[in-house]
Amino acid sequence: MAGIFPDSFGFGGGLFGNAFGQPPQQPGFGDLLANNQNAILGYLAGALQGGNLGQSIGRGLQGWLSGAQTDATEQARRAAAQYVAQQPDIDAGMRSVLMQNPALAMRYLQVRMRPHATRDIAEYKYAKRQGYAGSFPDFIRRKPAGAPPPAEE
Repeated sequence: MAGIFPDSFGFGGGLFGNAFGQPPQQPGFGDLLANNQNAILGYLAGALQGGNLGQSIGRGLQGWLSGAQTDATEQARRAAAQYVAQQPDIDAGMRSVLMQNPALAMRYLQVRMRPHATRDIAEYKYAKRQGYAGSFPDFIRRKPAGAPPPAEE
C-alpha cells in the first residue's frame, strides 16, 4: 500500500505492531522514499506553486494524493509481474512477455481470475431465452450428456 505508514493500524505490522504481539515492522527510510516517490514529488510540485500557506498546503496534499495513487498502481503492477513469474503453468514465452510489461501482466491476471460460465450455464441461459421455464438443476437433470437443451413442455 502506498503511504508513509503502510498497514499502520492493520494486522500486517506497521507503526504499532499487530494483534499477535509482534513488534512493529517499519520500512527503512530508503523504502519510504522508493515506495512514495510520486507522492513526494506530487506534494512538492503542488506546494511550490505559490500562493498563501493554506493554498500551498492544499495543492501539496492534492499532489500527494495523485502521486500516491500512481505509486499504488505501479506497486500493483510490479506485484502482478512478480506473481506471473512464479506461476509454473504459464508458457515460458508468455511469462517473459508478461514480466516485461507489468500492465499487461495485471490485465492477464484479471482475465484469468474472472469466473467463466460453463457450457451448461451457457446452454441453460440459451434455453431460458428460447422459453424454457425450469430451474438450472432441472435443466441439468433433464439434459442427457451431449444432447441439445430440452424443449419447453
